Amino acid sequence: MPGINFGQQFFRISADFSIKEKIADGTSKLIVGKVFYDLSAEKIIYDISFPEPETWVLKDTTLYRFQASELLSKTSSFIIPNSSFFHYTLSGQLADFGLKNSGYTIVDVEKKEQQILTTWEPKEDRVKTLMGKVIMSNLDKKLQAIAFYNPNSDLLSKQFYKNYINVSGCEIPTEITQINYHDQGQNYQVTSYKNVVINEKGNEIIYDYKLPDL
Repeated sequence: MPGINFGQQFFRISADFSIKEKIADGTSKLIVGKVFYDLSAEKIIYDISFPEPETWVLKDTTLYRFQASELLSKTSSFIIPNSSFFHYTLSGQLADFGLKNSGYTIVDVEKKEQQILTTWEPKEDRVKTLMGKVIMSNLDKKLQAIAFYNPNSDLLSKQFYKNYINVSGCEIPTEITQINYHDQGQNYQVTSYKNVVINEKGNEIIYDYKLPDL
């Protein structure tokens, strides 16, 4: 019937989060707060309560840190909101981590017990000099793990997605483990989410946090 959309549209997500990180030098840290993301605003907002109250806003390739509405710092970030876990979850791209609509192509598919292992590689020669293959594991069409490699096939990072829940029809992993590999060792990070809300009404000020004209 015209005018009826049978597919559920997801456009906002918010959740309580905690990030536990262990650095290669043996130090560790904990960050606790609430996170917000709106597809149209394309800003990830972290309202942090611990270790001290701060607001972090990710927009494009920049991280803005605020304390009591005062800008503390502005730095480059490798996390881009429209290529983030939140964006892929809301837009239905988490199962292939957005690779289907990127410059990657599938070169191998293998079934290992119940898991589907898919290997992706960059399409263009120019991109192949910068980025290597990506291998992901899916179970019941849900992303379970993904590994990123450099052009020399050295492992750069792994991510594991666990404890999926269904919120208003949206499938969301509530525990994400990321391991980054480098010359000094490994950085190990576990992010947990709870009290997830999809398509929240209101709270416009936080979802589209206004950044200063810089």
